[in-house]
Amino acid sequence: MADSLNSWIYFILFIWIFLETAFIFFSFLPGQSVLFLTSTVAASETSHLNIIALFLIFVSSATLGAMVKYYYGLTMDSRNHIAKKINNSDQMSQTEDFFDQHADNSLLFARFIPFIGLFVPIIAGTSQMNWRRFNLLNFAGVLIWVGTCCFIGYYFGNTPFIKKYFTIIFTLLAIVPTLSGVLFRYYRQRQAA
Repeated sequence: MADSLNSWIYFILFIWIFLETAFIFFSFLPGQSVLFLTSTVAASETSHLNIIALFLIFVSSATLGAMVKYYYGLTMDSRNHIAKKINNSDQMSQTEDFFDQHADNSLLFARFIPFIGLFVPIIAGTSQMNWRRFNLLNFAGVLIWVGTCCFIGYYFGNTPFIKKYFTIIFTLLAIVPTLSGVLFRYYRQRQAA
C-alpha cells in the first residue's frame, strides 16, 4: 500500500501523527505502532519508503502536534464544555500529579506512557511553562520517541521473528495502550467505590 501511494504516503503519515499528537479527539489513532510499522516496512529491500524521510516527517508532525496542545492549554477556557471534560478526567489529574513532580522528564518520556503522554503538553500550557523551555524539551522528547520507535522498527524489522509475527506485534502495539487505559480506569473506579 505504501508503494502504491508513492509520495502521498508521507503526507498521509504526517497528517496521521499530527492529528494523534495535536488533538485529544484523535488519540484513538495508534501513534507508536505506526512509527514501528512504517519503519519496519522501510527496512524491507523492496520498499520505496525512506527511513530518513519517515524520521523527519514524524519528528516535524509530532513536534507541531504537541505545540498545538501546549497552545490549547495556554488559552484553555474552563467554561468551555470540552475543556471541562478534559479537566475533570482521571487521566488529566493523574498527569498533573506526574507533571508537578517531573516536569522536564514528563516532556521527555511521557509519550511512552499510555494516556499520560496525551495530556502533558496541555498541562505544560495550563501551568504557564516557559515557551522556549517547552519547545526545547518537547523537541528533545519527540527525538527520543520517534528515534526509539523508528530504530527498533528499522533495525529489527527484518528479523525472522518480526517477519513471522508482524501482524500480531502490530495489533498488540495498537491495542495494549488502549486496553491498559481502560483497565486502569476500571481499577481507579473500584478503589473509589
